[in-house]
Amino acid sequence: MTGYNNRAGNAAKKLTWKELLYAAAPALFYMVILNAAHVFFVFLGFSDSRILLQAMSVFVSLLFFCWYAVRTHLKIRSRKKGIYRYPASFCYVVAVVMCGVVNNYLFSILMSVVRKFSSDYWRVAQNFYKQNLLLEIVALCILGPFVEELVYRGFVYQRLRESASETKAAVWSALLFGAMHFNLVQFVYAFVLGLLLAHIVSKTGSLFTAIAAHMAANLVSVLWEETDWLDFLNQTGIRQHGAAAISLVLMWIFLSYGNQLQKKIR
Repeated sequence: MTGYNNRAGNAAKKLTWKELLYAAAPALFYMVILNAAHVFFVFLGFSDSRILLQAMSVFVSLLFFCWYAVRTHLKIRSRKKGIYRYPASFCYVVAVVMCGVVNNYLFSILMSVVRKFSSDYWRVAQNFYKQNLLLEIVALCILGPFVEELVYRGFVYQRLRESASETKAAVWSALLFGAMHFNLVQFVYAFVLGLLLAHIVSKTGSLFTAIAAHMAANLVSVLWEETDWLDFLNQTGIRQHGAAAISLVLMWIFLSYGNQLQKKIR
């Protein structure tokens, strides 16, 4: 799968349902593999640990999509080189982490309004949090982001770029990414994160920065939830609003600086 960033004529083209389904197919197939593997491991009675079963199911999915990426020659890295490449990637990673922090603050601020719509989210949180921290890091911060970036910013986004503009491809891939989390809270979180990660892939031409950024954002979220290492992020009242605003400004600064550095790479 090549040349998705060379189709300037796609900006004015209207996406068809056939093209959308073609782009969405890897995401749908990912969910099928993930759930089939989970059912298989449960049937075997391998473990009662939900997070371990999740890690094993995601690992099976990751193996398949790594094989499929090699088979289809998925574009995963840019040929551009230069001294600004790694500083730009660092800025993008920090921007995504700040985006995750902002999302967490906004989620906390709005929870009183959307609590009745977020029961599915709390069930997910109970399944994956408050368990073995190492397994949570492996499943949620390493394996999950790796395979999700392969699927959504790799296959889905790049397929959409064959038929649409960068903006349309980013929006549609982010919508699918959010929808596949199957609850309102994670939909909003994943949609916003998906837009930013698609922007990073568009700017860098590489999945590796998006993978690293996704891993970092999830790691901060897990450590914030499960340990006291990031207790300084816990704020209430007006301080919480201020922390959210500061995080948003930092996200914008690092994203903008990353874009500036990226322009210097040839």
